[in-house]
Amino acid sequence: MFAQRTKNLNSSFIRDILAVTQQPHIISFAGGLPDPQLFPVDELQQAAQQMHQQLGNALYQYSETAGLLPLRSYIAQNLTIAESQPDNIIITTGSQQGLDLVVRCLIDPGQKVVVEAPTYLGALQVLRANQAELVTIPSDDQGPDLSALEEIVKLEPIRFFYTVTDFQNPTGASYSLERRKGLVELAEKYDFLILEDAPYSSLRYSGESLPSLHTLMPHRVIHFGSFSKVIAPALRLGWINGPREVIKIVEKLKQAADLHSSGYDQHLVLHYLQSGALLPHLQTICTAYGRRLEAMAAALTTYMPDQVQFTKPEGGMFIWATLTSNESTMTLFKSAIEQGVAFVPGEAFYAFGESHNSMRLNFSNSHVDLINEGVKRLASLINNERLEGRSSIA
Repeated sequence: MFAQRTKNLNSSFIRDILAVTQQPHIISFAGGLPDPQLFPVDELQQAAQQMHQQLGNALYQYSETAGLLPLRSYIAQNLTIAESQPDNIIITTGSQQGLDLVVRCLIDPGQKVVVEAPTYLGALQVLRANQAELVTIPSDDQGPDLSALEEIVKLEPIRFFYTVTDFQNPTGASYSLERRKGLVELAEKYDFLILEDAPYSSLRYSGESLPSLHTLMPHRVIHFGSFSKVIAPALRLGWINGPREVIKIVEKLKQAADLHSSGYDQHLVLHYLQSGALLPHLQTICTAYGRRLEAMAAALTTYMPDQVQFTKPEGGMFIWATLTSNESTMTLFKSAIEQGVAFVPGEAFYAFGESHNSMRLNFSNSHVDLINEGVKRLASLINNERLEGRSSIA
C-alpha cells in the first residue's frame, strides 16, 4: 500500500517524548530548545507593526520560491563570511527542510553518505527517509577521524559527508582548524561534497570563532543556516547557501514541495534584522546560556565526579555525558522520568545504536536553580541504582 521509502521512516525519540518532558513537574534536559523567556517578543512586535504599515495587503500575497530577495541579500552580506551572492541562497521552512531538499537533490536510493558517530538525529531521519546507505566514522572533541574517512573514500566514492562543525548536536564539540582544513582537502582530493549544518554557530560563549567549512572551500560545501535558535523556532525559517548549480535544482524541488516558505514570516524576520536588533539579542542569549552551561558543568563535577565523563563545550546547547559504569542510559531514562528529570539517551544519535551508556543534556532551556536540582536528581538516581546493583550481586 505504501511507497518503499516509507519503510525507512523512524519516529524521532525526542519528538515522541516531548509531551512527557513538558509536564510541569519534569526538569527537562531533553529537547534542544531555546528559552522562550528570552525570545525577542517586543522587537518582533515592532517589526510586525512596521511591515504592516509599509506593505499593507501585499504582505499576504504569494512570494517567490527562492525567498525574498532583500532577505537573501541581507544573509549574503551580513550572515556569511564567505563571499556569497543572493543567487547562492534559498530560504527554507527551517533548516530541516533545507537538509531534506538537498539530500533529495544529491542522492539516489542506495548511494553512500558518511556521517559521524554520533550525529544529529534529524539528519539520520532525513537520510534514512531518502534511502541513503549510511557509513559512520568516529569523532572526538576536535572533530571527525579524518584517517577513517579517507580509508572509506579511497575504496569507493561517496556523495557527501554530513556534519555540524560548531557545537555539534549532540556532543557540543567544535572542529579544530586543523580538522576543518583537513576535511575540505579530502573533499577536494576525493571529489565529494560536504553538508555543513550550522544552527548553533552564533551561540559561542568562550574561545575564538573559526572559519566555516563553507568559507574554506565554497564550491565543495553546502551550508545550512537557521533563525530558530537565535530568534524563534516557530518562525520556521532557515536558508541554504551553496553552489548555484545545486541551488537551482533545490529551488525546483522546493517549488514542488510547498511553493515557498511563509512570506509573512520572511518579511517579519527581514524587518527585525534591518532594525539592528539581532546583535544585542545574541549578546543577551549568549550571556544567559553561557551561565547555564557553567552551572551544568559545575553541577556534574560536584554531584557526579566519578559517575560521568564529559567535556565542557565553548557554546551551543548541549553537554554530552558518558556513564563510567557502562550502564544503559535508556534504562536510566525510564527511571529518571519517574523522578522528574529527562534527558536523551545517546543511542538515538548513532546510526546503528553503537553507544548505550551516553546521554545528551540540554542546558539552554532551564534556569540555573533547575539545572542544579535536575543534575542532583540524576546523580541520586545513578548512585541508588549502582548500590542496588551491588546489593543484588552480593
